[in-house]
Amino acid sequence: MAKTYIDGASCKAINGQFGEFFNISFNAEKLAQYANEKGYINMTMSKRKEPGQYGDTHYFTLNDWKPEGGSWDNAPSAPAANTSSDEVSVEDLPF
Repeated sequence: MAKTYIDGASCKAINGQFGEFFNISFNAEKLAQYANEKGYINMTMSKRKEPGQYGDTHYFTLNDWKPEGGSWDNAPSAPAANTSSDEVSVEDLPF
């Protein structure tokens, strides 16, 4: 699958007193075109081989992964709560 580079996003790693930090900037108008049907923009941040023209050290690509079937609605539901009369109490635990 081809990468879709996010236009209007930049990231610069900065070393500070307490470690590495990231200064991230987004252009809201350009970013809106990447929103999914729920309004989210899923991105992957990757390190650049060399810093860019303005010192950018990372770049963003669109993360358009979707589960098989295209929706989380098809995911198995959580198991039903234990409704039997065989309840476990603290006294039943072996430790």
